[in-house]
Amino acid sequence: MIKPMSLMLMLLLWSTGHGQVLPPAAPPVAPITTNPTNALPLSAPLLGTNTPLTLPNDIAQIKAKNVIVVAIKSGDVPPFFAGEGDDIRGLDVEISKKIAEILKVDVKFKRDAKSFSEVVEQVASGNADIAVSKLSITGPRLQIVRFSIPYLTLRQSLVINRLWLSNNSANRPIHIVIRNFDGKVAFMKGSSYDTFARINFPKATFVPETDWNVVIKKVMSGEVAAGFRDEFEIKKISFENPEASLTTKSITISDSVDNIAVAVNFKSTHLLAIVDFIIKNEFSTIDTKKLMNRYKEESKLKVISK
Repeated sequence: MIKPMSLMLMLLLWSTGHGQVLPPAAPPVAPITTNPTNALPLSAPLLGTNTPLTLPNDIAQIKAKNVIVVAIKSGDVPPFFAGEGDDIRGLDVEISKKIAEILKVDVKFKRDAKSFSEVVEQVASGNADIAVSKLSITGPRLQIVRFSIPYLTLRQSLVINRLWLSNNSANRPIHIVIRNFDGKVAFMKGSSYDTFARINFPKATFVPETDWNVVIKKVMSGEVAAGFRDEFEIKKISFENPEASLTTKSITISDSVDNIAVAVNFKSTHLLAIVDFIIKNEFSTIDTKKLMNRYKEESKLKVISK
């Protein structure tokens, strides 16, 4: 026979839930691994610890060969890149070497691309790890590679033949003439301006060239109405050839920008993060004025060394 006190205690336990039958405990969950199966192990500690870590695949592949391959267009585009072998120098070279320094690998410059588009294709195909070659960000290029944050923003510009401008202005403001440009416009074949020209000047006749000096000569002679490139290259014309201002006029298109950035393979997301970090912390204050001052100083040194 159950005593009254015992019965009351049992009812109290039942009413407060302490007497509920709990479901069986769930089996222990296996720990989540952060090491992808295709990643290569790191042979030395990272971040100053003794804990062995595993690198993301895109970084591990570069460190495994101990070199980062950088695509740069053949020919010189100072002050971005100029020279060969141990004598190669310029802003893009400095960015490339800083990336290699952070990764603690050597750097190899691949300079056999004949056009800027070919430079991009070398990264997309895996024949180069990155491209640092005064590359503009364009829609077609974004479809095959990733771009870093810009390390330089330029404005699109024209060098235009003064006689053509006079004959075709019809007392219209220059910006109206440019917006309705229907003459011959020359630009570098395979460059971003091959794309920009067709967007900005749909009524124009396009004249692609492989040599920028040929473009300048054609504008000066009136063979073409204008040459189309970024503001920095247009400003260089008057510095290198003061007589050009007699027959040509420079026009900057203020609302059309040209963002210059580093290209990486579409799969290289971790490498892209490193490049963005370097640009933000080391190369974020570059502008056209500083670039032109650097170009002028380097030009003086080049003359002195001859």
